[in-house]
Amino acid sequence: MARPDLVLVADIGGTNSRFGLVDAGEIAPLGITSVDNDRFAGLHEAIPHYIAESGNKPVRAVLAIAGPMKDGTVHLTNRRGWSFKPEELAQKVGLSRVDVVNDFAALAEALPYIDELKPLGPGRPRPDATKAVLGPGTGLGVAGLVHHGGKWIVVPSEAGHVEFGGMTPRETEIYNVLRRGFGRVSAELVVSGEGLERLDMAVAEVDGEKVEHREGSAISDAARNGERRAREVMDLFFDALARFAGDIALTFVARGGVYIGGGVLPKTLDLMDVARFRKNFEAKRPHQKLVGDMATVLITAETPALTGCAAIAARG
Repeated sequence: MARPDLVLVADIGGTNSRFGLVDAGEIAPLGITSVDNDRFAGLHEAIPHYIAESGNKPVRAVLAIAGPMKDGTVHLTNRRGWSFKPEELAQKVGLSRVDVVNDFAALAEALPYIDELKPLGPGRPRPDATKAVLGPGTGLGVAGLVHHGGKWIVVPSEAGHVEFGGMTPRETEIYNVLRRGFGRVSAELVVSGEGLERLDMAVAEVDGEKVEHREGSAISDAARNGERRAREVMDLFFDALARFAGDIALTFVARGGVYIGGGVLPKTLDLMDVARFRKNFEAKRPHQKLVGDMATVLITAETPALTGCAAIAARG
């Protein structure tokens, strides 16, 4: 039997999806499970699977989705074939309502409620000032969080797809390889899990080495083992992340801090030179002082987007 106060919350990514349940008005989801999206043809299969496994029957859902909605249809940017209309999905899975929010908008919603954070450099976020959140995972998500009239207002975006370019002759040569292959270089093309792999192949091509695809985990492991190319690729990735984070800091004037989520950085943080990251983050002449006063922090919470969905559900 459906419980009228029980809400399904989910973070639907390109590779994995996380599900949980929360009583309306509560913020901390329970029964959290992660599933491999390859196991299902779409959410019309994944949601009933989770509900059956949980043994509980929610009445509605709030879903964080990595992708935009167009003409009433939700499209997952990095998961082809999973498009859906929320009202049709609700009917198929037996829920009264399915609300959809951008995954990084959900992450922004969570910022006032999470304290699992690791500082990246000096400074502390101002508690009631505008915040920005970004994160390289399967893609590159971005959102803002503005404090106004005693309330937090989320500003969703698709800023991960803005134009991006190299800052040095070496970077420009590498980015030109990417441009030939993809037509344009967006921030997401570089600052993402697949971006790490693209950088690796581009560096190999520029240096006349054999171009073979390597998984991101293989690249980071090679960097730890002292491989020159892998070490350069990691530095290129971190430098690009820092510059993009600085651009987002300026875009939102994020005196409340720039928060970094996503799945890539927690797995590679040991390879980051934090001082170099901050130097690149702050290199925004003529606004070095403005950006320099903004804190950068890594989100270490395991399921922050679910917390954001719960915050949305609490508002009704």
